[in-house]
Amino acid sequence: MSNRNKLFGVKKLCRGVFAAASLVVGLGLWGTSGKAANPYLPMWEHIPDGEPYVFEDPEEPGTYRLYVYGSHDTRLTDYCGYDLVVWSAPLDDLTNWRYDGVIFESIVNGSADVLFAPDIAVVDNGDGSKTYYLYPNNQAGGRNGMVAVSDSPTGPFEVCNWKNQQQTQNDGVLGFDPAVFVDDDGRVYGYWGFQSSNMAELDPETMATVKSGCSILTETETGIDSCNDKDGLFRFFEASSMRKISMNGQSKYVFVYSRMSQQNEFGLGASNATLAYAYSDTPLGPWTYGGTLVDARARDVDENGKTIATYPGGNTHGSIVEVNGQWYVFYHRCINNDQYSRQGTAEPVTVEITDDGKVLISEAEVTSQGLEKNGLNPYNKVSAGIMCYRIGNSYVKATYDKEVDSSPVAGNKNGGIIGYKYFNFDLPGWQHLTGFDLDIQAKGVKGSIKLMLDSPWESRGGQHIGTVEIAAEDETSEIITKHVDLGLFDNITGKHALYMVFTGPAGKEIADIHAMVFAGDGIEPTPTPLPSPKPEPAVQIPVAGSSATPSLSSPTPETVPSLKKIAISGVKCKKGSIIITGKVSVSGSTVKIKVGNKAYKKAMLKGKKFTLKVSRLKKNTKVTIKISKSGYKNLLKVYKVK
Repeated sequence: MSNRNKLFGVKKLCRGVFAAASLVVGLGLWGTSGKAANPYLPMWEHIPDGEPYVFEDPEEPGTYRLYVYGSHDTRLTDYCGYDLVVWSAPLDDLTNWRYDGVIFESIVNGSADVLFAPDIAVVDNGDGSKTYYLYPNNQAGGRNGMVAVSDSPTGPFEVCNWKNQQQTQNDGVLGFDPAVFVDDDGRVYGYWGFQSSNMAELDPETMATVKSGCSILTETETGIDSCNDKDGLFRFFEASSMRKISMNGQSKYVFVYSRMSQQNEFGLGASNATLAYAYSDTPLGPWTYGGTLVDARARDVDENGKTIATYPGGNTHGSIVEVNGQWYVFYHRCINNDQYSRQGTAEPVTVEITDDGKVLISEAEVTSQGLEKNGLNPYNKVSAGIMCYRIGNSYVKATYDKEVDSSPVAGNKNGGIIGYKYFNFDLPGWQHLTGFDLDIQAKGVKGSIKLMLDSPWESRGGQHIGTVEIAAEDETSEIITKHVDLGLFDNITGKHALYMVFTGPAGKEIADIHAMVFAGDGIEPTPTPLPSPKPEPAVQIPVAGSSATPSLSSPTPETVPSLKKIAISGVKCKKGSIIITGKVSVSGSTVKIKVGNKAYKKAMLKGKKFTLKVSRLKKNTKVTIKISKSGYKNLLKVYKVK
């Protein structure tokens, strides 16, 4: 307590300057990413080891944001970096990420310390204020147990546990990959370790040392075995994280960590790419193994049904968080054919406490959509770097260019496959698919890219929708756009994965893939109509003593106009397709067209022509056309596809 109070007089003055600087940076050079696809931050940002927390926004008291604390891969040829930064998003819009700036650096004797995966804990001071404790995972000798303090989740944080005030070493027990948890009763617990798990109750006065009368617990007391235990179930590797969940009148403690899988477990080799969890009735165990939260290798099956890894393996680190009733798991992926350019990723999961006290958390699927859980809008251009699936040598190139929020996919050779999960063709927007645009940088060889929906292989239900042809003469010094006509597939609905299958000369790279977008036209969603100016309806005012009641005037049946002026100029139903053209001569009419189970709707202006083409329909598909306007008789026509 005393260390915290000494700091805050200076810190409150500094924070105003720091926050103002962060805001300028956030709105200027950095801006917001405007997306929640994986990775959920801009392509040029590399924040692995993400710890997600919901905290009150210090700039807008009373509102809450999702903050992500992680290490910072900026050294390019080794893990992590020399500073910690934080990003946050409003709880009602996880596509709108804000850069909150650098929150901590450790400069000792003129040299910057390397900071690995951090954690943060918050203490309620009982007077409406909160104190935030940052555990920066300092890798310098004598400073592994460093703790820093702030009155804001966005810092700046100041070290509060120097040993003997020498400012070169810290007092504290926490080691590699620290996690700190403050329970509802104010008691504090610490977790740390590499290839062996350690836990202890901490002194709330120091937030760093073991509480008097307590001791450090290891596998013997907690049951969490090491990854070096051949017969172990937990197989702890690193990346400790702690959460408490409460539902259905029960509370459970959930310990999240990186697990080393067994050789041949899941049908693959041993790997620390899996994030797992255990649960308990107390913060220190004993623990029950829960299962896998996410496998960053993106397990899937090949054409023959054999389990394969469809994403480059590497370490992972993260945790779970609840936002507006939806749970998510945060973790990271490796790109650039190394483990030094990692990016934060996230997926929705379900969390349940059963009546008999089990904690069930679903295993997340590795996708491109990430926090956009309803799927990606196919009519919005996306970077190829959101790739979540690959077979062969393809990889996402790391970029650090803050002016361009995109990363290409390189290494695309004959037989290679890349994939994107999932595009939702039911999202609001153009509902008439016409084509696909792919931005590429050719490599001077002839090749092709087959576009497949749902699977790379037709034998496993994949649908071939088009092919991108690449000529040896295509420009190689700049990005060019290849267009594929998809008019025959304009009836695609629902969520679909997109795969690209490469064909070309053996051993030769065919093209780098930069970006993609589906193209559409056709009937748009119905806009909200504007009220037309008209007099207020007349109301009869009863005379004193009269029994008459007020009523709104309305047209009599004799005054209802006919809709014969609203014409359908042509309908063609043949060879599994339908083409409808027409013209509306009454302002504000609504045209509703239903083709099978798919409905289309448009508010029409006077004299406006409309057209609709739907292909690949089954014989006898029912087509209903209804044109209506309030106060008019409806015009209804029914057809069938021949």
